[in-house]
Amino acid sequence: MERIGIVVLVFLSNVMVHAQESKLIELKSADTLNVKYMKNQEVRELVGHVHFIQSSPGEIVKIWCDRALRYMDENKIELFGRVKIVRDSVTLISSEGVYFGNERIAHMSKGVRLQRGRMVLTSKYGEYFAQDKRSYFTGDVHVVDSTSSTFSDALTYFENEEKAIAVGNVKVSNSENNVTVFGDSLVHFEKNRYTIVPKNPRMVQIDTSASGAIDTLLVVGKLMEAYQDSSERFIAKEQVSMVRADFSGRCGAATFYTKKDLIILQRQPVIWHAGNQVTGDSIVVTLRERQLRSVFVKGRAMAASRTDSLHRQRYDQLTGRELIMYFNGKKLERVEANRNATSLYYLFDNAEPNGVNRSSGDRITIEFEDGKTDRISVAGGVEGKYFPETMIAQREQAYNLDGFRWITIRPKRRNLHIIDERYE
Repeated sequence: MERIGIVVLVFLSNVMVHAQESKLIELKSADTLNVKYMKNQEVRELVGHVHFIQSSPGEIVKIWCDRALRYMDENKIELFGRVKIVRDSVTLISSEGVYFGNERIAHMSKGVRLQRGRMVLTSKYGEYFAQDKRSYFTGDVHVVDSTSSTFSDALTYFENEEKAIAVGNVKVSNSENNVTVFGDSLVHFEKNRYTIVPKNPRMVQIDTSASGAIDTLLVVGKLMEAYQDSSERFIAKEQVSMVRADFSGRCGAATFYTKKDLIILQRQPVIWHAGNQVTGDSIVVTLRERQLRSVFVKGRAMAASRTDSLHRQRYDQLTGRELIMYFNGKKLERVEANRNATSLYYLFDNAEPNGVNRSSGDRITIEFEDGKTDRISVAGGVEGKYFPETMIAQREQAYNLDGFRWITIRPKRRNLHIIDERYE
């Protein structure tokens, strides 16, 4: 028992020695040294080329400044003029600061600049916790790396986890894909190249087409994620709304592949283009040269459009297991419905209603001219039926195709903050 007690005492003694050594700040250089006493405490003033080092197991903190006041009892140093603190790959620069040797904490109250690799952070105020490998910044926080620029009211960075948490008026801009994301807060995992905006995210992408025309995609949701890997993409979730000049949409989840010009909508997706509404189990929007090229709908696919403003209960409809819409510029050229395709098309004779045609087949193709139906063709297992005006007048809803729904809540730029609970 006595030997065990001696071993424990030796161990505790070594721990205390190492703890004391880790708190020791070594003065490496200074041009002049003045010693004074303030409140019964020795204070050493160092001026010119001041350099300190604090060593602890596994790390070294290096400090430079033009002038320093070192409070010996508190193990605290006030730093003035060209302050620089370096630990491993992190460099802090400021005009003024305070370093607490016992806690290995630096406070910088008159602006701070942090550099780590290609990342540069600036803010009005900063705190650096060398022991925890953590830093906190507040006041006009701005982070710049190789491709993006981030603004926020406050930011905390955890070195070991390579994680940053930004809060308050968050804005992230990416110069490569012209995407800017706004939110109340943000969490970024540097090693995994993953970012999440957990509340009130808004995404803006400014596109310039080959013709020089500028279009802007606006997206809102309840949560947004970004992956900066080989398949660079943004994912908006829960009550997603989006608007471009040529189309708008709603869904429960949307994925935007910025390098592929591809948008995938899932969970009750709906797309609007001009007077056309498209719904299905999933919708894939393809762009080419930043212009709408095609819309592919899979599973319970349906396209619908109101026939005219005078007959508001009449909707031309096309449905199938798959549906593809082709565009030329901003104009719809052709729609194809495949597998169990069915169409409902209202007829007019000199602007007077004249019944409705219902057709089905393996494939139905509708071609458009100047936005209006020009030709309808049906192929494979063709069946058709005509219903005269006397049968359908005032009873149009009874002739709608299975699964038809006309959604009036269409997102607009001025009210994208409005969320429809049906897309929860």
